[in-house]
Formats: sequence, structure tokens, C-alpha cells
Amino acid sequence: LVPLVVLEVLNFDPHRFGVTRVVHVDPHGLHSAWERDKLARVQKLLGKDFSSFGHACQHVYATARGEKGAHISYMQAFEVYVRGYIDASLLGTWQEDKPIRGEWEVQRFSPGLAAVAVETLAVPPIVCPDPPTEQWEGWITVSEGRPYAHISTPPRQVEAVVEGMMRRGHLSAPPR
Repeated sequence: LVPLVVLEVLNFDPHRFGVTRVVHVDPHGLHSAWERDKLARVQKLLGKDFSSFGHACQHVYATARGEKGAHISYMQAFEVYVRGYIDASLLGTWQEDKPIRGEWEVQRFSPGLAAVAVETLAVPPIVCPDPPTEQWEGWITVSEGRPYAHISTPPRQVEAVVEGMMRRGHLSAPPR
């Protein structure tokens, strides 16, 4: 995986990623040699704010493809690099089938990790360190990391929110 863009979510809650900014384009300089047209289109988005993470992803995808209105299942297609003291066996342990644009899609998520602090990086590495560090780190789909909470939110509060989401059916699927 070679990141083409790095997005920063400027505000969010467990239900929605709000304003999102394109903060880096081709951070490792690896796309310039073999995808000049795509890179030139996407570079125009640098510094641009979008009303939500979903809008940012859809716009980046359509711009990169050069197809206005192109659509992608961004929660599955976009990835985030995380680092933290997590039990990787809990990643994506729950799943749900969701209708997305007329098709059923399986989305995985990790409610057991919602209160665990992780770090994301402004310029994520291309590969994980070898040998591995004390903390787990690597690329996961955005969906797999759900639900997310801001680092300043107390863990007990996050756990209560996740329990409420599960009671109301927002995270309703059984473990896989």
C-alpha cells in the first residue's frame, strides 16, 4: 500500500466524521513517476476542507479517477495506519451487512477496541517496522477501526457510548 493522500478529520464523534481536510498528497513521492495525471488532479485538493470524511473520500476517489461522480465504498476501500497497545485479534471482530447504493456490503468493526488509545501518523510509513515494535501498528480499513472516539474522551465514556450504540442497534451484528 502506498498512500496517495492523507486526510485529517478535524471534528468527529462516534457516529460521524465531520470536517475533513486533505493534508498530504503523495507523502512519499512514489506516485509522481508512474501516475502523473492522477497525481496532478489530486494535488489540486491539497489543503481543501470537506464537510465530512465520506465527502472527502468520495471527492478524492472521483478526482483521482478523473470521473466526476465516481463512487467507492470508502469505509472499506480507504485505510488508516494506526499504532497502539491493542490486541490485534479484536480488529474487525464484529460485522454487519449494510445496503450501500443498492448492494449489500459486509463491514467489519471493532467495538472491543473503541476505548483503546491509538496514534495515527501525519505521514504514515509504507510498511510496518521490522522487527515489530512493542506497540501493534499497521494498516486497517477505516471500517475496521470503528467506532472511533477522540483521544481526549475518557475511556469509560467511550465504553458507555459504544454500549448505547449496541443497545440501539447501531452496532448490531454478532461477532464473526
